Amino acid sequence: MKYVIIEDNQNTVTVIENIILENFSEMNFKGNTSSVKNSIQLIKSTNPDVIFLDVNLEDGEGFDVLRAFPTPHFKIIFITSYSKYAIEAFKFSALDFVLKPFTPYEIINAIHKVIKENSNTNYLEKISTLYHNHISNNKKIILSNLQNIHVVAIDDIIYAESDNSYTTVHTKNGEKIVVSKSLKSFEEKLSPYLFFRIHQKFLINLKHIQRYHKKNDEIILLNNITLSVSKGKKESFLHILKNL
Repeated sequence: MKYVIIEDNQNTVTVIENIILENFSEMNFKGNTSSVKNSIQLIKSTNPDVIFLDVNLEDGEGFDVLRAFPTPHFKIIFITSYSKYAIEAFKFSALDFVLKPFTPYEIINAIHKVIKENSNTNYLEKISTLYHNHISNNKKIILSNLQNIHVVAIDDIIYAESDNSYTTVHTKNGEKIVVSKSLKSFEEKLSPYLFFRIHQKFLINLKHIQRYHKKNDEIILLNNITLSVSKGKKESFLHILKNL
């Protein structure tokens, strides 16, 4: 298995090389570079299986490199310094990334994950979603289950419903997508995008509110969907509603 490292910090390059030498004898190092232009040339000349790609390069971004390979045959392990927006983009696209400073375990774990990624079609969907979220304000999220990988615009989600350790995502077109993740995990990802948890069972998209029924403490959403607002959430919900 061939790999290259695209990274503008030589110390980071050396650390990754040493971790791989000690743990993956089947992986062969084919070079490193730190610029967008040289990265594209290096990938074309070495045809690597895995790329360690820094999000921030000396003359641009790692995404500029990906633009030259719209259907990449290689797997990518992204490396980034802390950035709230970059991390959100990775989480929405269901792609793993390594955050600097990293431990040997994190690099080893990332390599194991890309080796196990056996569906190239699914991987391309994730890469495409990551790139979209990087350049667009209309974010998309990857929803995966045993049958399919769904790419859904966040604005198309009406609400998400909890069922123990599963969550059903309800979309504008009437689709119901069941994923094996908790509602809390969706709340953490989507709260910055005008989503609010009105009940232990329900996380709603505030953009799709039609009206609020005061007497019954019910919210009516797009497509005439009616959901209950819990007593514990009522006060904070009404406060948010007044400020929309």
